[in-house]
Amino acid sequence: MKKFTLFAAALALAAGSAYAADKDKTAKTDKNVVEKQQEKGGALNNEGSFRVMDKNNDGYLSKAEAAGNKDLAKRFGEADDNKDGKLSRMEYLKIMAKIDTNTVANKVSKSTDGKPDDKAAAGGTKQK
Repeated sequence: MKKFTLFAAALALAAGSAYAADKDKTAKTDKNVVEKQQEKGGALNNEGSFRVMDKNNDGYLSKAEAAGNKDLAKRFGEADDNKDGKLSRMEYLKIMAKIDTNTVANKVSKSTDGKPDDKAAAGGTKQK
């Protein structure tokens, strides 16, 4: 019985060490992912992000700066709630949420336009 207990303890210690080593490796991988993203400027620095479009870093988007995003440029007047000729981050986020919602709605309506889809399930069974 003592040998079995000693063996079980040794096995648990070995498994625990392996788990800790694997967890440490995962943490290093996660750190590398974050570091790579930071090199690119972070998750919010894609081409259409507020931070990237704000070329003069004043915290606002002028009409010229917003021209970098065609959808935003088209709806600049609608987005400028206080009509000061520039978009705050909040105004930008509000209009981009509307634009994204419309984009998704259009994609969904195109995919459900009422035309039969030969790949879709029929949803019923034939009577025999």
